Amino acid sequence: MDRLIAHLRKQGQNLTESQTEPVTPAKQVPGEDTHAGSTQPLDMVKVPKGPFLYGDQKTRVVIDHGYWIDLYPVTNQKYGEFVLTGGYAQQKYWAPEGWQWKRARALPARNIGMTGHGNKPDHPVVGVSYYEVEAYAKWAGKRLPTEQEWEKSARGEDGRQYPWGEAFDKTRCNSDDSSIEHTTPVTQYSNGTSPYGCYDMAGNVWEWCTRGYDEHRKDTRVIRGGSWSGRPGMLCVFYRDLHDPGNRFNDIGFRLAQDMEP
Repeated sequence: MDRLIAHLRKQGQNLTESQTEPVTPAKQVPGEDTHAGSTQPLDMVKVPKGPFLYGDQKTRVVIDHGYWIDLYPVTNQKYGEFVLTGGYAQQKYWAPEGWQWKRARALPARNIGMTGHGNKPDHPVVGVSYYEVEAYAKWAGKRLPTEQEWEKSARGEDGRQYPWGEAFDKTRCNSDDSSIEHTTPVTQYSNGTSPYGCYDMAGNVWEWCTRGYDEHRKDTRVIRGGSWSGRPGMLCVFYRDLHDPGNRFNDIGFRLAQDMEP
């Protein structure tokens, strides 16, 4: 992250980690927009309300609201802005459990875990816990998607297995079959987008979603989408896994959703 911060400062981002007030995300973070109205936020796409086929059993589920979702996983560039504007030092962005988690680890702003390959600005940020993602989302004026919102964004309404269709295709995503063994730029796989145009909803990085895995493991959080280290079966749009919300791994990142006005 040190190299990424240096890169941002070279671009003229005259910010410091000691700032006590954040810079407005809509102005400082490319693609961020804190307004939840009908105007389309930058780098987000609308997913309409209505039915879709959910899960491996393709159960008909109705989402009763439209919403915006990020076209790409959140990048090192965007997450770096959160760090630079002092997001780690400001309790107002953190849930009580997250703030306690951070304080217990004496977590300095720069020690955010691992970053996408080589700290490259256009790679997805990784090594961020669910708690850190929650804080970033509040800072950005957005939220994490539910599992159903994430899955509809990934597969559309027709119950397909992968964002692009029924059959796995290693040329459309970054997976174990790609033999890359690290993250790739979030715009690399334009031939693997979902019906709504979302990139990397299969492969590259797992993505945090809200809620516990099931009623017996409510303290866990769900991850979706598979990663650069995942086999084809793990990249199916309905595949789900779980982690403790404090876990940080080099193949887990996130994307965010945003409410629309009724």
